Amino acid sequence: MRELLGHQSGINRDGADSDYWQQLAAFPDRETLLDFCRAEAVYGPNEHFKYSNMGYGLLGLIVEAASGRSYPDYVAEHLTGPLGLENLGPELPAERENELATGHSARLAARDERRPLPSSDTRALAAATGFYGTAEDLTRFWAAHAYGEGTLLSDASKRLMGREETRLTKPSPRGYGLGLILTEVGGRTLVGHSGGFPGHITQSWLDPRTGLAVSVLSNALGAPSTEWATNLVRLIDLAQRAPTKAQADAPGVALDRFTGRYAGLWGLTDLVDLGGRLVSLYPSGDPEATLSELTVLDDLTLATSPEAGFGSVGEPFHFQRGENGRVQSYRQGGGRAWPLADYRALHGLD
Repeated sequence: MRELLGHQSGINRDGADSDYWQQLAAFPDRETLLDFCRAEAVYGPNEHFKYSNMGYGLLGLIVEAASGRSYPDYVAEHLTGPLGLENLGPELPAERENELATGHSARLAARDERRPLPSSDTRALAAATGFYGTAEDLTRFWAAHAYGEGTLLSDASKRLMGREETRLTKPSPRGYGLGLILTEVGGRTLVGHSGGFPGHITQSWLDPRTGLAVSVLSNALGAPSTEWATNLVRLIDLAQRAPTKAQADAPGVALDRFTGRYAGLWGLTDLVDLGGRLVSLYPSGDPEATLSELTVLDDLTLATSPEAGFGSVGEPFHFQRGENGRVQSYRQGGGRAWPLADYRALHGLD
């Protein structure tokens, strides 16, 4: 079982015919799953890390055999029930189909339209890939794996799950424990997992020492859910920084006099009250890579933090306001930007 949990069994990933992932066939039933698993192993046990949905399908069958319960019933009794999670579980009940977000295909080229995809019954692979859920319930589920929270597991079990069994270098350096991906973000050691399903890509992270849990669910193949979830953790850490001395000594002008999303020909800039600090950010990629600390000089002027860079570093923001005090535009580095709604209206983008 440990080899299955850590993807060290060497059995094939998805069976001899995995067109069910492309919705060209039904997901395997119990007998088909067992037939796939009886095929010659790709590697010997503990020879290589080899991710296997077949292995987790087998674990689901083991749970059923050991408990005498169906897998969905066991999950409801021992996992989601004790946590009061009504929107998380294996195999969505038919009466709740209308609540499911419609999945969409990947874009093979930028001009392509995404195709809506029907939902799939995962049958014997429910333990590997068949869960439905909301981000709220998923974060509550992951938070129950924080140290000191004993509803589901002992801390000893959590540490065993989170102990690195394998070190991976592709697609990025990370570890794998027992059912958990392990990564470092800033000063945090995170555990969690990604998820892929026809039409959906997800990522959840937990800091087991603090209980911080983040889940991102997308309903489009190719969505950068892992990047989004990881950058949310980075953004939370940025929000916890103390104001600079210049920010702390600034005039008492309300920060929301400046905050908002601004647009120009070259893209978007967000001016954000981040934990009591005014900062500028570009809404893409690692937030720390584009963050600039801003200091209020007066109701029309912001100073930027002194730093090296290719942009207009060190140059102030000069705001233009209407009679009601609302921002009409600002200039920074000579370039002008407008509130997003105004920019869209100005260029007929709505």
